[in-house]
Amino acid sequence: MEFLDGFTAIIAPYMDSLFAIMAVFTRMSVFMFLVPTIGERTITPRVRLGLALMLTWLMLPVVVTQPVPITQLSDATALIAKEAVFGFFFGFALRLMVIGLQVVGNIISQAMSISQPLGEGIATEPNTTLSNFFMLAGVTLLITMNFHIEAFSILIRSYDVFPLGAVPDFNNFAYELTDKAVNLFRWSLSLAFPFILLNFIYNLLLGFVNRAMPQLLVSFVGMPAILGIGLLLLAFSVVTILTLWAGIAQTESVSFEFAG
Repeated sequence: MEFLDGFTAIIAPYMDSLFAIMAVFTRMSVFMFLVPTIGERTITPRVRLGLALMLTWLMLPVVVTQPVPITQLSDATALIAKEAVFGFFFGFALRLMVIGLQVVGNIISQAMSISQPLGEGIATEPNTTLSNFFMLAGVTLLITMNFHIEAFSILIRSYDVFPLGAVPDFNNFAYELTDKAVNLFRWSLSLAFPFILLNFIYNLLLGFVNRAMPQLLVSFVGMPAILGIGLLLLAFSVVTILTLWAGIAQTESVSFEFAG
């Protein structure tokens, strides 16, 4: 009974803003299911929802500074839907960083001719072995960089630009996501460029050998060669790739610009 009395005293000031609390929880939970580190599928949905609920409770004094009475169910539904849009935008914008590593892994796998073996990793869909490796390594780096704390601060700061009940500007959201996707593809190609160059040289030499010796089955010689050289190049460059990516991810999170 003492616990219930104390719990009642805590939630009593917010009883008039029940739908507002649900809206804040919606933005937080959608964000939690998309943001890297916390939003990985290896973490069960129950844990993510529980964490979203606790963080929502921490944010209430900052977000809900005064009662937000809502009497119409349609108004409550619209408010929750708008908050879901904001949570998706911020979560997916940060998720693009990990998708970039997935693209890097796919490009390298194609260049090394090992894109056929697929496996399950931290993503929902099967990916190549190198994609799973890069994504797992990238998420581990983000955790060591306290990215999950930075992501939570980004969501808190989002209420300064998009307060509770604000109307989403889909034009600006589409522009921001398109711009981030273009940047994502650009630096993914840059990180995987040594392997693209290796694949080009390999196919060029293979064409010369095939023209010079048509009887030679060049694939039996070329496949082990490209695989061995590619693995050697990967061993020397993987640290550099992940270091450069970590710097890009940190820059993107620190200088996160909200669409206004």
